[in-house]
Amino acid sequence: MSSSTVSAFARLKDLASESSSEKRRELLRSITDLFLGDPCERSDAECMLFDDVVGAVVKDMQASVKAELAEKLTKSKAPVHNTLRTFAMDDDINVARPVLENSASLSDEDLIEIVTSRTQEHIMAISKRAGVSEKVSDAIVDHGTEAVIASLLENSSAQIGRESMEKVADKAQKSALLQKSFVGRDDVPLDLLNELVMLVESDLRSEIMKRFEGVSEQELDAALARSRRLVRKNFGKQSREQKLAEAELDKIQQREALGIGHLHRFIQANQISNFCETLHRISGISYAAAHGIYMKRDIDGLAFVMKALDAPLQSFATIAAYVAGKKDAVNMVTEYAAVYRDVSPQAAARALRFWKVRGASSQDEAA
Repeated sequence: MSSSTVSAFARLKDLASESSSEKRRELLRSITDLFLGDPCERSDAECMLFDDVVGAVVKDMQASVKAELAEKLTKSKAPVHNTLRTFAMDDDINVARPVLENSASLSDEDLIEIVTSRTQEHIMAISKRAGVSEKVSDAIVDHGTEAVIASLLENSSAQIGRESMEKVADKAQKSALLQKSFVGRDDVPLDLLNELVMLVESDLRSEIMKRFEGVSEQELDAALARSRRLVRKNFGKQSREQKLAEAELDKIQQREALGIGHLHRFIQANQISNFCETLHRISGISYAAAHGIYMKRDIDGLAFVMKALDAPLQSFATIAAYVAGKKDAVNMVTEYAAVYRDVSPQAAARALRFWKVRGASSQDEAA
């Protein structure tokens, strides 16, 4: 045992018995510097004594002192788990943050307890740790806000399991913040990315399409096998308009096959339910998704679907003019025609395979 270690060991007793707060702070800084700066290995007994005494007296210290000590201990390799755990649980995030973000001393059980009992600031700090485990990620997804979950998604070293990915996909349905982080993560399953294709903005949709372009047929088949999960139970009962459209389309299909021309005819006649039902039947996307394209004036989404159908550009432009509204038709079509040209037919066709599976799952669930 070196002389410095003997000195630190002896002064621990002084620290434990000292009643003056000011002297305690001075002793604590001095002992910590000696303890952490000693190049010699310390015995388990010495480490336990340091951990017990410091963990006990530090509770009465000012936040600034605790934050300083937390920073020092986090950077060291000293086995002082109890003290670090106390800092990690501290109400003051400035004390807790360095430990939560960087200390390897905390176990998954420690982190999960903190996620389930402390503030969103504490959970945010944990989301930034290197190598967050699946168990901890599960807890973060269940208890974190959208901003916290987005931070977890942006942590490339975090391990996120399939079940949590599905939960995030559901949350992202109505969150632009989560959509951006979710699409930007490399290990998101293709079938879950596909669920957002018709909901995200054009730049994110383009990112998803790039993922489809680089996928092998084997990977695509494996993703398709998983894509029948029942995502949500909000399809509800069919509207009266949808039922009438189904009946009319059934009659038409007894006479002829449905095609792009029927889309043009129905949208021109302002028969929106017939238009949506036709788009559903010829593309495989759900009636709700088709209706969403019309209601949101989503020319980009329309271009995506019609490219998958290999529709001529002129047909797309004409139908898009009606979907966009005559007032904005010229500008809208001009703006999105480039998108229609740029989407690769192969990538769109692959995405359409997903949509057909999704449409079938939706109908099964609604039934």
